[in-house]
Amino acid sequence: GKTTLVQLLLGLRTPTVGRVLADGRDINTFSRREWVRKVTFVPQSPRLIRGTVADNIRFYREGITDAQVEQAARLAHLHEDVVGFPEGYGRDVGEGGGHLSGGQQQRLCIARALVEEPDVLILDEPTSALDVRSEALIRETLDELRQKMTIIVIAHRMSTLDICDRIMVIQHGEM
Repeated sequence: GKTTLVQLLLGLRTPTVGRVLADGRDINTFSRREWVRKVTFVPQSPRLIRGTVADNIRFYREGITDAQVEQAARLAHLHEDVVGFPEGYGRDVGEGGGHLSGGQQQRLCIARALVEEPDVLILDEPTSALDVRSEALIRETLDELRQKMTIIVIAHRMSTLDICDRIMVIQHGEM
């Protein structure tokens, strides 16, 4: 259910019945490029590329400035950790993000998602397997962002969902 829902929201799958609307508009009427800029996804397991913290926030996108990288890291509550590294944003994340804690990896993926200021942020189990501090920082990020964008959180733990305005349950393939 949740994988299908995410694929529908991201426009990766076409519904067999009904439509997916954004602001009353069928998402199929948006160009691929326009939709990708409006909607972003943070998976449950952080996926980092080989390179620096800044490289991972930019994620192969041209034209993203250092200021945008820093702003995204600030929004994701990662900036303070990064400036604590001797190399700052030039810190190598290591193979599979091994030079960062699990919470730092997750917040880095959130910063990557936020760098182009999307309208919709979709997160899959954003606080699973995190330490208390990282979970609190991510919850703080989501609470601050909910005034700026639509946030869709997919989670099993009710404590992760307590910042949500609306909770929907998928049961037996129905919402």
